[in-house]
Amino acid sequence: MHQGVPLLPDFQPIVPAKASFRADGALYSARFDDVYASSQGTLAQAQHVFLNGNDLPLRWQKAGRFTIVETGFGAGLNFLATWRALRQAGSSATHLHFVSVEKHPFEPAELALIHGHYPELGELSREFRGSYPPLLPGFHRLHFDSGRVTLTLLLGEAGAMLRQLQARADAFFLDGFAPVKNPQMWSPEIFTELARLAKPGATLATYTVAAMVCQGLAEAGFEVEKRPGFATKREMLCGRFRGTAEEGVAQGDKRAIVLGAGLAGTTCAQRLAERGWSVQLIERHLSSAQEASGNPAGLVRPVFSLDWNTHSRFTTAAFLYASRHQAALDRAGVGPDHGEGGVLQLARDASHFDKQQRIIEAFTLPVDLVKVVPTAEATELAGVPVAGPACWFPHAVWANPASMCRANLDGADGMVRSLYGHDVGGLRRVDGQWEVLDGADEVLASSPVVVLANACAAIRFPQAAWLPLRPVRGQVSLMRQQPGRTLRIAVCREGYVTPAIDGEHCIGATFNEDMPEPEVRTEDHEANLRRLESMLPGFGKGITPEMLGGRVAFRAMSFDRLPVLGAMPGEGQAGLFACLALGSRGMTWAALAAEIVASRITGEPMPVEAALLSALDPARFLKKKR
Repeated sequence: MHQGVPLLPDFQPIVPAKASFRADGALYSARFDDVYASSQGTLAQAQHVFLNGNDLPLRWQKAGRFTIVETGFGAGLNFLATWRALRQAGSSATHLHFVSVEKHPFEPAELALIHGHYPELGELSREFRGSYPPLLPGFHRLHFDSGRVTLTLLLGEAGAMLRQLQARADAFFLDGFAPVKNPQMWSPEIFTELARLAKPGATLATYTVAAMVCQGLAEAGFEVEKRPGFATKREMLCGRFRGTAEEGVAQGDKRAIVLGAGLAGTTCAQRLAERGWSVQLIERHLSSAQEASGNPAGLVRPVFSLDWNTHSRFTTAAFLYASRHQAALDRAGVGPDHGEGGVLQLARDASHFDKQQRIIEAFTLPVDLVKVVPTAEATELAGVPVAGPACWFPHAVWANPASMCRANLDGADGMVRSLYGHDVGGLRRVDGQWEVLDGADEVLASSPVVVLANACAAIRFPQAAWLPLRPVRGQVSLMRQQPGRTLRIAVCREGYVTPAIDGEHCIGATFNEDMPEPEVRTEDHEANLRRLESMLPGFGKGITPEMLGGRVAFRAMSFDRLPVLGAMPGEGQAGLFACLALGSRGMTWAALAAEIVASRITGEPMPVEAALLSALDPARFLKKKR
């Protein structure tokens, strides 16, 4: 996994497709001078070519998990047809992973127009479009049907995106425009990537029988054959990757222990529970969210940079996933406490404001993700005078992290058992199982999988002692709401302030390394008040440090300030995973971090690019020591 990991592709802004229709009703692309599907019936073509061509839904009856990789998402009609077929087949035990790449996706309004031609897809289309991501390059993971159906959209050039994909495919839908119109989608490089992703016995289907396609697939390791085509096309192509299909592969012992009941631990527990895993959650405190996750409030927001670096890419992807995760919990009626109206990020100075504008312009960031607002508009959004112009993130939120932890546990459908008030003293691997021990070496629980989600406490164990984690002290200040000062939305700059929550604004947070002091400090209240004044001039007038409440927490950070996610390397460490070092961005990072760990544990397609996975993997620190 650590050899030959491709670099992250350069950020290339997405150029959306435009919907147009020919006289015969076929959806048409002027850019490629080709139709997206047959005018004889798009859904009928999806059934004949892609579903029947891969022997679906028959194969779902034997599969606990099934992965389809598609080249050419288009308007998502193959995905919707496959989702509908899964429902109709009644394969309730099958978890479908549908991974699809698209260089020119449609915007939401265009999708609504296109999908309106297929009323039989109405319910699925609405659910899909309700989770549709902003058109940013990279990986986007969406869940449907309570997690039974997972769509991973890879937005960008097909070759670059497929090289970043870690997955094992059971079937392929090859649905790019005709080879003569779009040869890049049918290149030897694409076929090589399909072979890399294919399980032994994986099948493929496509509408084209062009000689270059037949030859290219055969050279990549697929045995291909022509079958009767759809409508006016005399033939189509089906294939099978060499090797014996993995029929009815057992899913194994689906039990895990998660150490730590903060944001990292409860989200890991929820993501595993949604996959049908039984999780034992062990926490040394008497309830969840007692460390940094117990702060009154924090922000869930993206981060952008001119070089679109690893931190920016992961944080933005995590923000989008966290928003969908929160929305799913809201729909289930167990959502966390959070605000509305977005978050304002004030520019530090004129140079910083110019940089914010250049980022948005350079990457063509959509206005529903971020918008530059002048001081007057920022003041109107905030409801109080602000210090200057800002970036407004309409879908960012302030939230209560403890309620996020509770929402994760409430959304786990009874699959998580919590063991509170037990401090873990060590780990021991015996006969393929991990034993979790208390301070007296008595076994608290055993399982084939353990997830370390207990922040800096993880490095007390020999198995993780080498991880370069450090605690960072943070203090928030709590200020009573003052008459006539009504802040409508959260505002941030080098700190942040939230609207009043139960009559108190949360201001923070300090960032102190190498300071173990757990008590609230007057100096830190003073620093937070200075942050407040720099954001909202006069908002804290008349407030002194003695009038503030406060809370101190210690956040775990790695030395490169990125999270530590994935399998712990080393002999005898099989089944041991880390979800650590979420630092000061735990509320934004936790959901995607947990999804990465859960996907790694279960062997499912990974939700982010291979280069990001390598940058977050625990083994990166061992490589740096060599």
